Amino acid sequence: MDHSILLVIQQALLPSAVIILAGVIWRRVEPGGVSTGEVRSVIGSLVMNLFYPALIIAIIPSVVLSFEAISAPMLFNAGMIAAMLISLLFKPYLKSTGMGKPELAVLLLGCAYANIISLGVPLLRAEQGEAATRFAIYMDVLAVSPMLWIVGIWIISRWSDLDTDTGGLRSFLKTFFSLPPIWAFLFAIILNVANIELPDFVQTSARMLGNTTMHAMLLVVGMSLSMAGMVRYWKLSLLASVVKLVLVPGVVFTLGMATLGEGEVVKSTVLLAATPTMMATLILSERFKLNTELLAAILVTSTALFFVSLPVWLWVL
Repeated sequence: MDHSILLVIQQALLPSAVIILAGVIWRRVEPGGVSTGEVRSVIGSLVMNLFYPALIIAIIPSVVLSFEAISAPMLFNAGMIAAMLISLLFKPYLKSTGMGKPELAVLLLGCAYANIISLGVPLLRAEQGEAATRFAIYMDVLAVSPMLWIVGIWIISRWSDLDTDTGGLRSFLKTFFSLPPIWAFLFAIILNVANIELPDFVQTSARMLGNTTMHAMLLVVGMSLSMAGMVRYWKLSLLASVVKLVLVPGVVFTLGMATLGEGEVVKSTVLLAATPTMMATLILSERFKLNTELLAAILVTSTALFFVSLPVWLWVL
């Protein structure tokens, strides 16, 4: 097996699997008598209001902008847009099986947003060296974050089952600016543009809190996962995983070769696009009461199949 795959397994997959397993066990045992639903709700609130904003503040102010910092995210965004359009093709199937907009929103999340931090970073580090990990930061700041917190929020707020007024621009803006990660993102961008450095103790605190984000969401994955859910949604999970792991990076690869040609930018962007579903999508699923069980099934399925699709993409590139 390729060295980079083994390194990703060792550095990211196995630790993640252990944390997911802990969440599965918690769901079955419910230690302390606290229901799994309550724990998920509390973790989701902590991530949305504290951990993820801290992660944004820890990462974004230090990003150095350059041509590759613009071209690579633009290419990545094209892949995400393609994923969203492809996910709309599932609508007739969902309707025929009694599912609706919340499930369609989950498929959009599962197909479009990639796990570029917890899996993409160790993959680039193993495959291309430490310097290549800068592409993961470019994608997070200039592609995934804007698409997730603008386009994603707009669509999901309209497709959720929450009893809210989601009919117009005013309602969307109210929802949009009620989310702490939005304010953290705007604050971090101001720090970046103004070249302002936070005190060391503040940066360290933000990094410590931010590093909790993915670990907390892995627990939520385990708590949301059930064998019944995996059986119920195996077709959707498999189809969404094929879109995420094969079609989306295929679009990025084709556009990249046509516009930028061979090189580090295209290779790194394709590898990041080929990673499985982003764990932070669970934040939005919990916040807007989508079908988190389906999203957890997609996340686990795409992560498992990632180690089948990754060798193929390494060979292609």
